[in-house]
Amino acid sequence: MLTIALDTIREVSRRKFAPAAMALTALVTVLTAWGFWSLAHLHAANGRPLSFVEVHSTTAFLVIFGAFLFSFVLAFGGAILSAPLLSSDLESGMLLPVLARPISRVSFVTGKAAALILVVGIYSAVAAVLQLLAVRLTTGYVPPHPFAAVGALWMLATVVMALGLALSVRLPALASSLIAVMAFGVSWMVGIVSSFGIAYHNAMLIRVGVISQLLVPTDAMWRIAVYQLEPVAMLGHNGGFGPLGPFSVVSPPPIAILWWTFAWIAVVLTFAAGTFSRRDA
Repeated sequence: MLTIALDTIREVSRRKFAPAAMALTALVTVLTAWGFWSLAHLHAANGRPLSFVEVHSTTAFLVIFGAFLFSFVLAFGGAILSAPLLSSDLESGMLLPVLARPISRVSFVTGKAAALILVVGIYSAVAAVLQLLAVRLTTGYVPPHPFAAVGALWMLATVVMALGLALSVRLPALASSLIAVMAFGVSWMVGIVSSFGIAYHNAMLIRVGVISQLLVPTDAMWRIAVYQLEPVAMLGHNGGFGPLGPFSVVSPPPIAILWWTFAWIAVVLTFAAGTFSRRDA
């Protein structure tokens, strides 16, 4: 399994989008530093420079908004990486000589999945540290729990990746990636709808949101990430559209949803390995 994981990491690093991702991350970091430096030196209409509170409150919201965009990058990246991992090689016949060796198919899938999870985790950590460092140097602001938020976003990407990998055992790469991304998008939209249920005490909408989080727990991971990035003064007040928006969480999902997400990923990957072991290459 370790050999498969290392080979997968080398394969991912050789693909064209790996250097492209690094170059774009560096460019975005430079633009982030410039943007927040401009914010720190911004003046109001009457020529008065923005106060410390105004700069930090605006920065807090922009950091959450940036994390929101980053979650989409991770979700799309996870789907694009995982979907062709098995289906393309199966369709082209490249896996035939590999599977002819004394390597169990379960170990093969597990090694591939572990490598992808590690690669996405490393990228998430490096990109987040660069962005947060740029914010810290230009405005002096640091979110309350940045590492916990990055961990939640990593889990979000892992959910999409596991789903894409499981679908790719039976479906073409394009279909697998599209379904995985659509599941992420639908979960996010249902999460917005369920926030109205929380605001207006609508039990049915709340129940729909809980069911959605259990089926595809990406929205739950996003809400955990938001809560870890929100300053105490911002809880339930600012956000995208107050408590109804995707950028404000009054209280995070229960800790049980985190354990459920771990179990969800394990079950989906186990299903993928089992289905792959029964498929004719």
